[in-house]
Amino acid sequence: MTKGNYQLTDNIQASLKEDYNTLYKYLDTSAAIFLVINKKQEVEFANRKACELLGFQRNKIIGKNWFDNFIPKRNRKELASMFNQIVQGKIKPPDGYENIILNKDGQERLIQWRNGNLLDDEGKMLSLISSGVDITEQKRAEQIAKKSEQKLHDYTVKLEEKVKERTSEVLATVEQLVTTNLNLEDQIQIAQAAEKSAITSKFLSSAIAKNFPNGFIIVFDANFKMILKKGETINELGLDRVISEGVSIDDIRIFSKAQKVKLKEDVLKTMKGEHLSYEITYRKKYFSVNTTPLVDENNVISRVLFVYNDISQQKKVEQDAQNALKKEQELNELKSRFISMASHEFRTPLSAIQTSAILIGKQNEPGKEEKREKYVKQIKKNVKHLVVILNDFLSLSKLEEGKVTTNREVFDLIDFSKTLIEEISITTREGQSIQFSASKNTHSLYLDQKLTRHILMNLLSNAIKYSPDNTTISFNIEENDRFVTIAVSDQGIGIPEEEQKNMFERFFRAKNVHNIEGTGLGLNIVKQYVTLMGGSIDFKSEPNKGTTFWVKFPKLNNELQ
Repeated sequence: MTKGNYQLTDNIQASLKEDYNTLYKYLDTSAAIFLVINKKQEVEFANRKACELLGFQRNKIIGKNWFDNFIPKRNRKELASMFNQIVQGKIKPPDGYENIILNKDGQERLIQWRNGNLLDDEGKMLSLISSGVDITEQKRAEQIAKKSEQKLHDYTVKLEEKVKERTSEVLATVEQLVTTNLNLEDQIQIAQAAEKSAITSKFLSSAIAKNFPNGFIIVFDANFKMILKKGETINELGLDRVISEGVSIDDIRIFSKAQKVKLKEDVLKTMKGEHLSYEITYRKKYFSVNTTPLVDENNVISRVLFVYNDISQQKKVEQDAQNALKKEQELNELKSRFISMASHEFRTPLSAIQTSAILIGKQNEPGKEEKREKYVKQIKKNVKHLVVILNDFLSLSKLEEGKVTTNREVFDLIDFSKTLIEEISITTREGQSIQFSASKNTHSLYLDQKLTRHILMNLLSNAIKYSPDNTTISFNIEENDRFVTIAVSDQGIGIPEEEQKNMFERFFRAKNVHNIEGTGLGLNIVKQYVTLMGGSIDFKSEPNKGTTFWVKFPKLNNELQ
């Protein structure tokens, strides 16, 4: 054996070792499972994620029969038969299928696989390349979601913890790749086999990187140049048309200035040995980003690897669970507030009605007509209050069920408003008055009279209720070229500034009106009615000085165009 032959072997071995090191570093940072199974059904390669999932160290997996050791007995025969048919070239490897594997503790995990063949020079299959994603928790979450929103929430917490896990540090070295006991007379054969293995390794590395599942990988050098980009998602996102290998971060036109600065900072941090983990969004997709430094033959960090994993599905499950939980919490809170409010609001008028009825029964003698009339008025007043409460509940229920429709018709707003003011004036406090004003050329409106009546009666009723005796309530109608605006102003107790943002929420009542009857539903219903008819509502208030509400509707000529 000549010196030249030894040098050839050493160079091939060094090249092989470098290729394997690079391949393993790519694959061991992935959140996906990677396996290579030869035609003898033996595991030739398993990445870090596969080892973690199976619960074995790599040297306890390599060389083992995949089906006998890691597939449940009930599925073993079927899957082994399918594998043999693939090896014999009778069928193609299935893509996008699911099957169950067993870990060290005998637990079953559901994996979603993507497969590819590694072929020799003659086109015959050498090994099956499989990449997979553990979808056990996702499947469980889908089943749990159908049974209980609470169980879905519990799963989301676990899923969030899983999504936030940082990718483990890349293994510093790989256990012995090639073991040989051959003597010097076999060196030529070893050199030839090593050369073939090196070619196969490069093909395997390229195939896996190109088909990196559910994401993509990018490698940058110390000068911020992109020296490698691979992965199936690159084409899906259209990134293959705008970024290319050899381009600098500063020259990537789809990135904003801030994005370029952030990416360069991440490259620098990783070049210093940090492992970063964070999330980004691009074109309505969510990606988890994990970075790791790559060392050269001198053990110096010369490149950095960025791994982008598509976690959009996990995010959707998480968001659906959060929305479901939030909706349930809102419903529970509304139920609690409804029960509390209804109990209070019904108890007071019913007690007053009962008391008045008892007193009427005791005032049967002649000459007590005035007292009886007083108690009858009291009963009527409280019955009317109960009717208002019940109508609010009924209106809210119809709105929630989408059963409220508008029955629009043309009517004169000024005459309509004057009639309402005359009707509600009998409920004013002592010394209160309602002052009406309107511009001369106010147009008629094309609205639902019933809903409009509810809106204006509620605003006037609130102005009367929350204003002291001997004050004036203003009802004003103004117009411009497009809108008619109705303003109701009072000189009452006003609304605390810190609570004004909540005024149109269901069951909300300001802290300064707890001793005044009310359901907290009126303004919420008013706002929904106004919106239903294409209008808008706003207000301005100052504590102890008064409040003004504005309701704005489109004018008739604009509405009908």
